[in-house]
Amino acid sequence: MNIKNITRIVCISTIALVVLVGCIGISYASTTSDLQNQANAIDQKIDQLNSEIAGKKSEMTTALNQINKLNSQISSVENEISDLQTKITDLGTQIDEKTTTINEQSEKYDIQKELLDKRLIALYEAGDTSYLQLLFASDGLTDFLSRYYTIELLADADQELLKRITDTKAKLEQEKVDLENAKTELEASKKTVVGKKNQLSSSVSEKKTIVNTLSAEEAVLQAELEEFEADKRAIQAELSRLAYGYTGEVVKAENSGYICPIPGKSKRNITTGYYGYVGHTGVDFACAGGTPIVAVKAGKVVTSKALVRANGTYKSYGEYIVIDHQDGTMTLYAHMQPNSRMVTEGQYVSQGQQIGKVGTTGNSTGNHLHFEVRVKGRCQNPTPYLP
Repeated sequence: MNIKNITRIVCISTIALVVLVGCIGISYASTTSDLQNQANAIDQKIDQLNSEIAGKKSEMTTALNQINKLNSQISSVENEISDLQTKITDLGTQIDEKTTTINEQSEKYDIQKELLDKRLIALYEAGDTSYLQLLFASDGLTDFLSRYYTIELLADADQELLKRITDTKAKLEQEKVDLENAKTELEASKKTVVGKKNQLSSSVSEKKTIVNTLSAEEAVLQAELEEFEADKRAIQAELSRLAYGYTGEVVKAENSGYICPIPGKSKRNITTGYYGYVGHTGVDFACAGGTPIVAVKAGKVVTSKALVRANGTYKSYGEYIVIDHQDGTMTLYAHMQPNSRMVTEGQYVSQGQQIGKVGTTGNSTGNHLHFEVRVKGRCQNPTPYLP
């Protein structure tokens, strides 16, 4: 079965779904219970038809779905390797800092130990002379008080010196333990990177084998898919770089504080979910072209651009915007109508402010909004953030 025939089946199934919902929708319901049962029946039919349509899509592009899945695995492993490399760099810095600290603590310990040794030698050379003998040998009250305070200062100094030596030695020992732990963790991370790279190589090899089996029509779609993945990786790297400096608490995934990017809609209106298909890094809202898109929360626009090929045609996300909410999260709005972006990079926007219009630019087959939530640059399921 070729792609065009299967596409026709998908379209017919979709029309059947609309007709079915319409027929059920005009049924008379006299009670709340009847209405609930009717709603449940509609949901079941929708789920059934969606499963059938998804099955046709899977049958239509089995090889492409396998490649898409491998692309997702490759991207995930690449991200893990990147995180591990960052961790290795951080551990290396920690090891250098701890080594410097240990050297400093060792120098302090040596100096304090030398002072204590000199003090003990002085006491030894004084022989049997005790603090009491020094006091009894005083010439009058004034001399007695003077010697008393001198002895008290010496005793306090001895105690302080002993305390400093003890504390320094304890810190030194702890720093050595921390250093060894950091070195152990560093070696473990390096071994993990080797394993991840082997896993990556295996996935890439498997992907190449499948690519060689693609038809000419599928090869065109594959080229677009690869282009999209490359663009997503570049965007991922840039957003991770922008989010790197954020050290505050990241806002939790809950619908308080966020609104839907399509006014009047909610998470219930999502037409394609997060990873509904392998590699889908956000959620979709199917809408008529020109439908307003609003900022889900106040923030600063960090990206507002159109991704186009050398020949001027749209690719990947097409017209898209990214907003940094300055709480550890960013939101991305993609496939907007040509020239409909209403905000620029560096601009601050308020919650509910219109930023563009729904379109179908880039890697899109119909008017819809592709919406993503990123936490410290990484894609997350947007659904818990939406009302």
